[in-house]
Amino acid sequence: MHPKPRSSAPSTRPRAESFSAGSPLGEGAFQTVFRLSPEAIALTRASDAVIVEVNDEWERLTGFKREQALGNTAVALGYWANAQARTQALAALFRYGRVNDVEVTLTMRGGVARLVRFNAVRLEIDGTQYDALYLRDVTAQRMAEEALRAGERVLEETNEKLNRQVRLYALTEAVARVGHWVSSGDGTQLQLTAGYAQIAGFGDAQVVSAKQHLERVLPQYRPMFLAAFDAMDGTTLEYRWRHSSGRILWMRSRMHRQIEGGVAQTRLGIVQEISAEMDALKSAEDQLALLQKISSRAPGMMFEFQSWSGGRVQFHFVSDGVQDMLGLTPDQVRADSSQVFSRVARGDLERMRQEARNSLAHRIPWQCEFRTEPLDGVAKWLLGNAIPELQDDGSVLWCGAITDITAQKEAQERLQDSETRFRSLTELSSDWYWEQDAEFRYIRIDGQRDGINSVDWDSLLGKCRWDAGPQGVSEAAWAEHRAQLAAHQVFHDFELQQLRADGSPMWAAISGTPVFSAQGVFQGYRGTGRDVSARKQAKADIERLAFYDALTGLPNRRLLIDRLQKAMEHSARFIVHGALLFIDLDNFKILNDTLGHHMGDELLMQVAARLTRCVRSCDTVARLGGDEFVVMLEDIGEQPSDAAALAEGVGRKIVQALNQEYELGRQRHHCSPSIGVTLFFQHLHTLDELLKRADLAMYQAKAAGRNTLRFYDPDMQAAATARALLEKDLRQGLLHNAFMLYYQPVVDEHARVTGVEALLRWKHPTRGMVSPAEFIPVAEQTGLILPLGQWVLEQACAQLLLWSQEPGTQALTIAVNVSARQFRQQDFTKQILHLLDRTGANPHRLKIELTESLLLTDFEDAIVKMGALRAIGVGFALDDFGTGYSSLSYLKRLPLDQLKIDQSFVRDVLVDPNDAAIARTILNLAQSLDLGVVAEGVESAGQRDFLLRSGCKAFQGYLFGRPVPVEMLQLTAG
Repeated sequence: MHPKPRSSAPSTRPRAESFSAGSPLGEGAFQTVFRLSPEAIALTRASDAVIVEVNDEWERLTGFKREQALGNTAVALGYWANAQARTQALAALFRYGRVNDVEVTLTMRGGVARLVRFNAVRLEIDGTQYDALYLRDVTAQRMAEEALRAGERVLEETNEKLNRQVRLYALTEAVARVGHWVSSGDGTQLQLTAGYAQIAGFGDAQVVSAKQHLERVLPQYRPMFLAAFDAMDGTTLEYRWRHSSGRILWMRSRMHRQIEGGVAQTRLGIVQEISAEMDALKSAEDQLALLQKISSRAPGMMFEFQSWSGGRVQFHFVSDGVQDMLGLTPDQVRADSSQVFSRVARGDLERMRQEARNSLAHRIPWQCEFRTEPLDGVAKWLLGNAIPELQDDGSVLWCGAITDITAQKEAQERLQDSETRFRSLTELSSDWYWEQDAEFRYIRIDGQRDGINSVDWDSLLGKCRWDAGPQGVSEAAWAEHRAQLAAHQVFHDFELQQLRADGSPMWAAISGTPVFSAQGVFQGYRGTGRDVSARKQAKADIERLAFYDALTGLPNRRLLIDRLQKAMEHSARFIVHGALLFIDLDNFKILNDTLGHHMGDELLMQVAARLTRCVRSCDTVARLGGDEFVVMLEDIGEQPSDAAALAEGVGRKIVQALNQEYELGRQRHHCSPSIGVTLFFQHLHTLDELLKRADLAMYQAKAAGRNTLRFYDPDMQAAATARALLEKDLRQGLLHNAFMLYYQPVVDEHARVTGVEALLRWKHPTRGMVSPAEFIPVAEQTGLILPLGQWVLEQACAQLLLWSQEPGTQALTIAVNVSARQFRQQDFTKQILHLLDRTGANPHRLKIELTESLLLTDFEDAIVKMGALRAIGVGFALDDFGTGYSSLSYLKRLPLDQLKIDQSFVRDVLVDPNDAAIARTILNLAQSLDLGVVAEGVESAGQRDFLLRSGCKAFQGYLFGRPVPVEMLQLTAG
């Protein structure tokens, strides 16, 4: 049964609701309501019908994923494929802002067509209009209603058939030919009457054998037939019979014995064909089974209910849905109909009965929403629909269905609550609302006006927007806007300026949508306005920051690249040269570290001012960041020699200007520049290549002692190219295992080997053995030192494991140099612990050598890492001691085991008193700190003897062995 139809056009024309949340769905609570709503919801942009949000129920209903829907339209997805039908269905939404209870057929994913009832409302969210569509699948409800009507038709047709059959039986009773047969005394022959011969299909035969007669009975009925033939007790027997034409008939028979003189003489059979009767009964049973099957699959509960004036009631039929809905079985309901009413909430029972009386009095369908008494602690909302039919005896027969609408009710309450909360928020919005008539004159403006600094909006009433004294809009923009209005188009964020009461300008962004009457007549516009002055100012600030340095006001890298591109085009057009000067301030970091960053910023601003005074107005001075500046000189000559001379002159002028003392507060500071210069001509080089050349020349100036300038030359490029090639070869070497470990012995005072130092070597496929002094710095700069260092540690641990299996080598240690970059890794300690656990190497035989420079930064972190590893037995040595920043304050806190005297002191220990004094000082210091000492670079017996007399007990150098592969190592365990 269809629900009572309702108009899709509302009685009033509501304005679009307004949301102020930062996203289309507003605050988190409202997003949750939206997402978990049991009713499918899709949010689309009103301007182009693009879907911007859907909830979980919408995905379940349509079969489309949220990612498929967002950015698409219903027409593009194909589930509302007919764009014209969609426009027609949403006509009331476009005109009045709302659609109520419209039913359409949509195509879900996979091509499944579903009947959907939808409501829609137009919303305003952050100045953008959206349409919210609430979809409910009513396919099952319609199927149930159709099934109910089909069941009613089936019952009517079945009753009619049965009535006809009764009349047919009555006629047959009067005129039908009833056949008889009589058997012989021994029962082997049957004599047939003419009527029976015709019914049974024996033609004109008057006598047939009992066997021939029995063969016409279908096999499954023969045992029953023979039992009745033997008993001859008059029992009615129904069986199936094969006619001579091949047709299968239903027969009903009774068999008796004829008694003459008290003795049974013959057997008599009376036979009647009942095929028509049996077919009618079979049809009725099939129709009833179909009705039960349909009703059991329909959602909710279908019923046939009869009530009499005396209060007697009876459910003649109720579907299986009553079990889930009311917790009763169909048998319980048919046995005691009052149980259904006991499940209805007391507050709703009388209203339900009143609706039934009203339905009967006005001959209209009964429709009522009511609640149930809580079942398992939960009450349900139900919707009942039924058609009353007055019977001849004065009773009323109700045929209908009841569906569970609990989820819809809960969703409706949540949505109403959400809408109320959203409405309360919009009342606090700083936006304002306006309306215009068909002539585009303001007829209404209201909203929070205090937030827009007392603009006299009332003075605008009766005026068009372009007549209200706005500013900031060109005539061309006004013409375009008027054409848009005349075409009745939606517009967004049309920006104009109004003057506040204090005379200051205010930027406003106006959005609007056309309004039409129910007859489609254009009536004007309505929309919202917003103060966007802060946004416009922010946009201007962003544009300024995008192209200019915030500190100095100079062009930044982005603007420099743009101007350099134009300068190269100018060079190509007029055949002239230009130049780039890359300027870096010498020792700028020291100033920041000593006087603070605020002083550093002050210096940079003064440098920017001096640079600007050194060049022409057509040239460009830019700041790339930090203490790096670039000066671009344009049109400095047709000949390269002339251009170079002019560029050098400007460079010298800059050096002289920047060398003057700077006044930084009460401090006087001197700062010099290093300048790299490169010429450019036409489009011979790319922008990146020019900057790279200038940068290389600047580093050459620093290498030359700073406070100077250098021109780019090919040798610089060659060095950079060689370094890049070396980096590439390093990476290939890592991939192809081109590295190996050499070991140099460490001996005690008796020249016994106590351990070795692992030294990395690289065998290049074409260059042969490459010096570590050449490839280690490149590995450090590129980060390749990390995988290289890890490989060295793995190889050393593997060698320790091999040595631990031999008595002669199991006490040897291996020292591994760890780079600062490797040691500063966050998980360095975990890496070492994991490596030792995985390889099984003895941690007491592994020694890690660190340099002093590593300890200058993150000193506390270094103590933590070293302490964690030393706790399991790993030893630590401070390599190249005396060449760096030696401090007793950190030496006494570090968990060290050993100091290594750098070979630069050992080399001249016999000829240079200073080196000898340094060596003795280190040995005395180590003794006072209870640290061991290893002297590196010992090449002669005299050096060994001097160090031995001074207290050194461990040595390393060519005197005891050169670094060699492990298989060439001569070991003698100490």
